[in-house]
Amino acid sequence: MTDPNTLIEGTAPWVVQPGSSAADHVRTWWQRAQHVYPVNTLKAWRADWAVYLRYCTEANAVPLPGEPASVAGFVAASRNAGKKPATVNRYLATVALAHRVAKLENPVTDEAVKLELKGFHAVVSSRQKQAHPLGWTDIKAYLDLAGTSLRETRDSALLCLAYDTMARRSELVALDVKDIERLPDGTGRALIRRSKTDQAGEGHQAYLSRQTVRLLLTWTDAAAVSAGAVFRRLIGRSIVGDRLHVDAVAEVYKRVAKAIGMPTEQVEAVSGHSIRVGAAQDLLALNIDLASVMQAGRWKSARMPMRYGEQVLAARGGMARAAAVQGRDRE
Repeated sequence: MTDPNTLIEGTAPWVVQPGSSAADHVRTWWQRAQHVYPVNTLKAWRADWAVYLRYCTEANAVPLPGEPASVAGFVAASRNAGKKPATVNRYLATVALAHRVAKLENPVTDEAVKLELKGFHAVVSSRQKQAHPLGWTDIKAYLDLAGTSLRETRDSALLCLAYDTMARRSELVALDVKDIERLPDGTGRALIRRSKTDQAGEGHQAYLSRQTVRLLLTWTDAAAVSAGAVFRRLIGRSIVGDRLHVDAVAEVYKRVAKAIGMPTEQVEAVSGHSIRVGAAQDLLALNIDLASVMQAGRWKSARMPMRYGEQVLAARGGMARAAAVQGRDRE
């Protein structure tokens, strides 16, 4: 097989024979994609493809166009390596996308791949481990103990804005000062310019409570931030740097979880999704209707908020209510 490192077209991650029409399709699409898709999405495609390419190199298989037998072998190898079904599904989505972009026949739809994937799901649980939630009770506990240092001031504002907007990590760090609007009654709005479910960039206006607006003003005044990125990295105790990196959001959440005394195993399970999970659970626990939860979190379907709130919903479901009426829950 030709050295795959010599087949990379431009900055695209997908391996195609140079000079072919497929290579032209890939190069053109990838250049356009830079202006449409979030940086993290592009990075994820590159990382997923690297895993698939590594397998093809070891198996002496051509990655693009891929043969159904090779892709089925990749699924089997992923299963043997202990990968979760959701992870392999993501890999296959990237492989399929690469073939569509190159205008080549998609091997992922072949029956051999479908059977291998079906067998994978039959023996391995597809249930994903959920991020440990950070709900309002947790955030309030941190606000009650936080001091007035620049870092604590920033983290307090970030926590409350993340909760109000149910923002993803990339959405949080992308916020600029011009995206925050303070209203006459003391509340505010944050413009989420682009999100995972809004690739066209139509934007979404999210509500900000008075408390969040006050904390934001305290942070921007203390950090002398009047334009550009709202949330900045801190160098030492008092030097304000450039825009906060997306990976730093999870670090903030873990630091907060540790500060409020969460057990070690829960702190380790905290991730950049934790406030989004916690906010969804809080809304459902308050009996907020599912449509409103989906609107607040910018979800296109009910699958993820239902997944996040399944413990809350179980306690309010039909059988729980029946047990109460029938007297089966009496002590």
